[in-house]
Amino acid sequence: MTAGSLPAVTVLLDKDDHPDWTAAAHAAHDPVMGRLTVDPSPANGAPAALAHDLLYALGKRLPQGGETYGTWADSQRPAWDAVATWILTHHIRHLIVCRTDRLTTARQKQLLALRERCGIHLTLLWHRPAGPALDTLLEQTPHHIIDTLPQALVATSQPGYPPTDARSTAQRRTDESTRYQDDGQWITSPAPSDGTVTDRPKRSPCQGAPVLVPTNGAPPTQGPSRTPADVLAARLNTVAHPLHATALTIHAATGADINRLALVRGIDINETATAVKIHDSTAHRRCRLYPLPTWTHRLARAAGIHGQLKDRAPDSPLFPLITVQDGEQLRLTATGIHYTLGPHR
Repeated sequence: MTAGSLPAVTVLLDKDDHPDWTAAAHAAHDPVMGRLTVDPSPANGAPAALAHDLLYALGKRLPQGGETYGTWADSQRPAWDAVATWILTHHIRHLIVCRTDRLTTARQKQLLALRERCGIHLTLLWHRPAGPALDTLLEQTPHHIIDTLPQALVATSQPGYPPTDARSTAQRRTDESTRYQDDGQWITSPAPSDGTVTDRPKRSPCQGAPVLVPTNGAPPTQGPSRTPADVLAARLNTVAHPLHATALTIHAATGADINRLALVRGIDINETATAVKIHDSTAHRRCRLYPLPTWTHRLARAAGIHGQLKDRAPDSPLFPLITVQDGEQLRLTATGIHYTLGPHR
């Protein structure tokens, strides 16, 4: 998105630091409508702290302690790549940030960079009179200032996605508000289908997954001693790194082991994220196509969006770093959500 087509930054000027302004911002939080509110923790000195706050607002949970945390979440670039990916994956179009005036200049600029990268409408709450700091921050950025609470209420309630969004609001709410019981026990994925074998002629390149694949034979949502798919989906949706989330989703839907996950390329998830191709080996002689159940679509799409942001070639492997060393990083992530990453096939 070009700078000229970006919505101007909205500054809500809460000169007296009145709690009603913050309450309005919190009330506006509605990811289903494409509107996200984050209330940062300015005292957190970690380099990627603001990215962590945004991931938390998006419903993601960072790995807890040990080797898992240090692999990517502590580093600014991977953390912000994850934030941008999930904002685009979840169709967030309006980001509201509280206490922006208390953030460092570096973090304020990170928000402006995220606005340009994702093409979002950015609203900043500034809880003090305007001054040189605000003028300097936005001197090269189109913006407008709102200094009355009634106008602020209108500004924060603006929907984040355009009326032409293909998904209806009702359907989006249904997807997000599914009720489930999660007792925290370890999850084993539903038994996957066998997929459809695709033969490849000799000396012919292995094509990606086609756009349309019959949906018959999708993995069952539950079975004997299995956890319903909505519980599995809810846990996978908390995984903070998009590549980890997509890889575990593909494992749950197809049973592909670490070696086969390592072979999945960007083009092996089709454009609608309704099918994935799993390769038998590097020879690609009898690869299999698997239809992806509805609950996986958003999670399956995340890796492709991440790849586009990172300018990866579509025919390059999606998961090279998280499948090395027998998938150690991926196994740690699976352990964090109590998901059994078993060697199905």
